[in-house]
Amino acid sequence: MEDWKSLIDQAMQQEHTDDLIAAYTTYGGAVRSALSNAQLLLGDLEAAQIMESIYGALVAYSQQVMIRMRAEDPEIGGVDHAFRAGQAYGVSCVLNHLIDQLTDVAALTNLQSLDDFSDTLHDEILIQARAAGLTVELLDAKGDMLDE
Repeated sequence: MEDWKSLIDQAMQQEHTDDLIAAYTTYGGAVRSALSNAQLLLGDLEAAQIMESIYGALVAYSQQVMIRMRAEDPEIGGVDHAFRAGQAYGVSCVLNHLIDQLTDVAALTNLQSLDDFSDTLHDEILIQARAAGLTVELLDAKGDMLDE
C-alpha cells in the first residue's frame, strides 16, 4: 500500500487542477493507508496507549461540545444549535467511522469499550443533529446511511 503522506501530497496537487473527483478518491486511499499503518502499530504497547489517549481526547471533546450546547441552550433548529450539533457530529464521525476500524488484537487497550461508549454518544448526537434540521445525509455509528 502506498504511503499515506505521499497520497495526501498527490491529492493536494489534484485539488489544484480542479480534478476534485480524483482528489477525493486519493484522499480516501490516504485514509485507508494511514489506518492500515496505525493498525500495524497497535501491537506495540506504547503506540496502542497513544491511540487510546487520542480516542479518549476525541470522546471528551465531543461531549464537551454537547455540554456547551446544553449550557448555551440555543433554540432547537436555530443556527447556533445546528452549528454545535454539526460540530459534535463531525468529531463523532471521526471516532466511529475511522478510528473504530482499528482493532486491538493484542488487547493492550480499552479501545473496544471506548468503541461501545462512542456508539452510544453518536446515537445521542444524532438526536440533536436531526433536531437541528441538518440537511446532509446522516450516518449511524458504523457509517451506514440512516433512513429518515
